[in-house]
Amino acid sequence: MNFIFFGLGGNLDRSAWSEHALKCDYVWLEVEFNGNPAVLRRQIDASSQSAMEIFGGRYEQAVEAPIEAWHRYPYSRSTSQESFSQAIFRLLEMPDVAVEGTSSITIHQILRLLYADQLSPTESLFRFEGFDSENLREAVGNLLCGSFDTEIYELQQRKRAKEKEFTEANAELRSIFKVVGGGDESMTLDWIEQRRRGLIEERDTTSAQLLDAEEAFYSSQSSEKITLQVQNDLYKQVQKLQGDIRVKQAEVDSIEFEISDSASFIRTLSSRLESLRDADLTASVVGNVRFGTCPACYVEVIEHDHGVDACHLCKTPLDADRARERVVGIINEVSIQIKQSERLQTIRAGRLEKHQAALKALVASWRQKSKELADRSSVPTSKGREQLRELQRKLGYFDKSIEDIEAQVKLANKIGHLSARKAQLDEEIQSLGSRIVTLQLSQTDRLRTAKKSIEKNIIEILQGDLKRQDTFENPEHVQFSFAKNSITVDEHTYFSASSRVILKAAFLVGFLKAALYDQKFRHPRFLMIDITEDKGIEQPRSHNFQKQVIEISDQAPVEHQIIIATAMPWPEIRQQLFVGRHSTRQQGTLAFLPGKRN
Repeated sequence: MNFIFFGLGGNLDRSAWSEHALKCDYVWLEVEFNGNPAVLRRQIDASSQSAMEIFGGRYEQAVEAPIEAWHRYPYSRSTSQESFSQAIFRLLEMPDVAVEGTSSITIHQILRLLYADQLSPTESLFRFEGFDSENLREAVGNLLCGSFDTEIYELQQRKRAKEKEFTEANAELRSIFKVVGGGDESMTLDWIEQRRRGLIEERDTTSAQLLDAEEAFYSSQSSEKITLQVQNDLYKQVQKLQGDIRVKQAEVDSIEFEISDSASFIRTLSSRLESLRDADLTASVVGNVRFGTCPACYVEVIEHDHGVDACHLCKTPLDADRARERVVGIINEVSIQIKQSERLQTIRAGRLEKHQAALKALVASWRQKSKELADRSSVPTSKGREQLRELQRKLGYFDKSIEDIEAQVKLANKIGHLSARKAQLDEEIQSLGSRIVTLQLSQTDRLRTAKKSIEKNIIEILQGDLKRQDTFENPEHVQFSFAKNSITVDEHTYFSASSRVILKAAFLVGFLKAALYDQKFRHPRFLMIDITEDKGIEQPRSHNFQKQVIEISDQAPVEHQIIIATAMPWPEIRQQLFVGRHSTRQQGTLAFLPGKRN
């Protein structure tokens, strides 16, 4: 049974591999996918991560076929190659479903709901797995019930792609706004054109002023006097900046001293706190100190019992509780002082950072003005020359700004395109979301119908059980949850161990029966049960269950397969229904050939 599970694409824990199974090299299975024959071959690997080879045809053809007639598929999918789960789903005409929060559904996850093995808990619907997601279990159950609409998955994929595009467009817009400034979406073509017109007007005004200034300068050049006014103004500015730097540096030094002094104070408090804790511990361990001789006169101290706990030298009454309370109070007080001091340190650090930034700005400004002063000191000037220089600087600024505006036109066009794309994507996302909600409502109706059919079949199987469990005799409701991996009968969850086995098997057979009569189910119409003798099931009860399964199978309108492993078959089973020989200790299920691997 494990070999069939593994050969179909299931994963087995290392503990599930027997010593005899690991002596084999490959598992070969001939299967039919929707009536199309194929052979699956999978190499035995205790890690269960081996690939699968698929041959289209019958087993007799496969054993003679050359290697190029086989298609090899890895365990995991990649961008360049699909996995064997994807290949099998395609052959089964099942959708390749991705589950939100988990990876895609694999054939292994499907098989967990088609194989009842002996090692899984009988109260679980799915074959046991260490790491199991509720979302994944629910998706698998819904898929097999036929309630997972392929269109929903495709729409969800498209919606996720649109949302990703929307996020990328929004991030690109934010980056542009961050570079050009403003931080919002105000930089439209109209805004840029308005700004360009303003700059051109200011440039024309400045250009006219420059022409007037040049004409005035050259007409009065002979009478123009050299002046040091500009140098004097710059010198005063440099002096003021130096004074501001000294004041700001003093403030920085003061805060740094406060931080250093406070840090030393905190270290002292922390040391004192440790000393208090050590003293408290010492007092609790050593107890009261007692002297054998008086430390003043060295006379032997004679003990007198006054019935009061007091110092045996000065006879002052001792109050241990009060002393302990005092130590505790001091410890708490010191701890509070430390916290307050640390809080003040945080505030001082903020102030220091602010003052250091201001100092850095002052130093930068001082260096700039000092350089200007040095440049001016080497070249005498006049008011006319200075006016010309200032106007020329302004004109250059406007020219550069207009050039930048031209570059911003391209950005604005891109912003307009991205904004329009965002609006379009948002509209498409909303439309896809509405369509998904509509389909999900339809999916809910389908799931309700499928579960109702499964419930009806389970109730019929339980009613056909031998009279061993009162709840099974005439149940009204059976509730099961793929996500919770649980099943209840009339809200009862506690049953005998053997009845739990019957309930789990009834669920699996009831699920299969519903799929046999309703083509909307995506159930593979395949089932393996290896629990009909677990948990002390008596032989008549096991025979009765086998009889029910055979009757369901005989009446089914479509092709299917049910495999039941049992050591005590119902005596009336038709001989043609048996597969393989009876396994014994001397002659096991696997027929090993002498001296060969299998």
